[in-house]
Amino acid sequence: MSRTEAQLVDWNDQRGFGFARLPGGTERVFVHINALNPEMPRPRPGDQLELEIIEGRNGRPAACEVDIISARTGLVAPLSLHLATAAILLILLQVDLMLGKAPLWLAALYVSMGAASLIAYSWDKKAARLGLWRIKEARLIFIDLAGGVIGGLIAQHMYRHKRSKPSFQASMVGVIIFHAALLGALGSGLLSFS
Repeated sequence: MSRTEAQLVDWNDQRGFGFARLPGGTERVFVHINALNPEMPRPRPGDQLELEIIEGRNGRPAACEVDIISARTGLVAPLSLHLATAAILLILLQVDLMLGKAPLWLAALYVSMGAASLIAYSWDKKAARLGLWRIKEARLIFIDLAGGVIGGLIAQHMYRHKRSKPSFQASMVGVIIFHAALLGALGSGLLSFS
């Protein structure tokens, strides 16, 4: 399915649904609160959305996998858990380097694999929008496990990609725990690469 942009024209917060309109279109697309990415703030009329259109009740268009890409007012989004986690891992790596517990090649690995992860998530997001060949989720997880975790977390935040897929996020938690344990063990001296 390809993703498209639409503007939220009506929203009933108490009932948890509203309607969006595609650019230049007159037909309204049904938007339910459950279709929104759980990390998004509550929608408001005028918000610009990115969504997929599926067939809803009675054959009418409905939205799924909805992200708010720009809010009507200058709402400040709360700090993303993905960015906070990436920052913590980066701080652990920096502390290990400053203490001389981590070799420089490890930092180079995190930087290069982080860049590869950013590129992979960017490609996969564009491919999802355009209906092109996608990168398998297992490959994205492997890139993150191989050192791209910081870049992967930043990419998930930047592109709003894979954040609302529970199975993918469960795998990411395992990757994060592995890297946090690795960096923690290096910093505490429990593990050494020398």
